[in-house]
Amino acid sequence: MPRTPVLGLTLRWRPSTGHDDLLLAEERSGLATAVALVGRRAIGPWPEGGGDFDARSLPVGDVDMLVADLRRERLGDRMIAEASCAHCGARIDIGFSIADHLHHHRPRPARAAVPAEESGWWRLRRAETWFRLPTTGDVLAAGDGDRGHRTLVEACVRGDRSAGAVRAAERAMAALAPVLRGEAEGTCPECTATVSLELDVRELCLEELAFLASGVLDEVHLLATAYHWRERDILDLPSARRISYAERVRASWAADHTLEATDA
Repeated sequence: MPRTPVLGLTLRWRPSTGHDDLLLAEERSGLATAVALVGRRAIGPWPEGGGDFDARSLPVGDVDMLVADLRRERLGDRMIAEASCAHCGARIDIGFSIADHLHHHRPRPARAAVPAEESGWWRLRRAETWFRLPTTGDVLAAGDGDRGHRTLVEACVRGDRSAGAVRAAERAMAALAPVLRGEAEGTCPECTATVSLELDVRELCLEELAFLASGVLDEVHLLATAYHWRERDILDLPSARRISYAERVRASWAADHTLEATDA
């Protein structure tokens, strides 16, 4: 069971369905897709475990980790990213362990901040500044660019909002709730130069999961044609069962085609 690094929540995963695969196939990547996927698949830490999980309440780093866990569940721990050598232009693969990447980007104490009296808030030691960790809901609502940054500061920082105080608060946030973006290094096999690559592991994992889910529309079409089932009923099936049915239909049709060719 995955345990989120920032909030320390222990979750379980529901089996994926066609609805989850359709989300990935159509949306493919982005924080909104990650939040929607985790919200659909996660079963919360509460005893009843009922209802949809509120992934918008998680820090971005926790959503990153959960997407990485879903990818590890399907494809294992090893991951390969592609890069180009800046010296000779050769294409190279940089392999790394997701577990090692998660460990490197684990939360750390923030020396410049201490817990505030209000739950979920922190206070800078050397400024009259209080802050909380932005949630994915905050980030999605704020949007991109300078305006989005200002909106996040207004939502998550109180008191002294001078440029220096905000930078100190953001450094503390980065330590307390890191995201899975960072550099990886490899060696070019052609010229032996060191190659650095900026990695966004959440997005890489989403792209791979989207590739695995990309056959869902073909499978819905196949089962609807063969069995005359409704789209919703097909999408409600666990993904593994839908794929198994589709394989059986293909095998049956291939056998019929072979038999017809033999009779001819």
